[in-house]
Amino acid sequence: KIYNERRILVWKLADSLNCTYDKSSSGLFVWAKIQGNKKSKEFTDSLLYNHNIFIAPGDIFGSNGEGYVRFSLCASKELLIKAINRINE
Repeated sequence: KIYNERRILVWKLADSLNCTYDKSSSGLFVWAKIQGNKKSKEFTDSLLYNHNIFIAPGDIFGSNGEGYVRFSLCASKELLIKAINRINE
């Protein structure tokens, strides 16, 4: 139940970032595709420096991860809500 609640919040965060993802995937992470031509690291650096949000860039997991980000469901519900609010401000 806890991870399902977090997954729904991660989906909201990904939606706010205009990222696409597979709702049928499972596990402790949500992989999301970045829209546009931004590189993974460029996208995540922008989030970190402009909104104080860290999301793992997909390219650190190998070349197939370029163009993706990986959200962790290990973050608390409260932190995910704060991240969503920072993006939507």
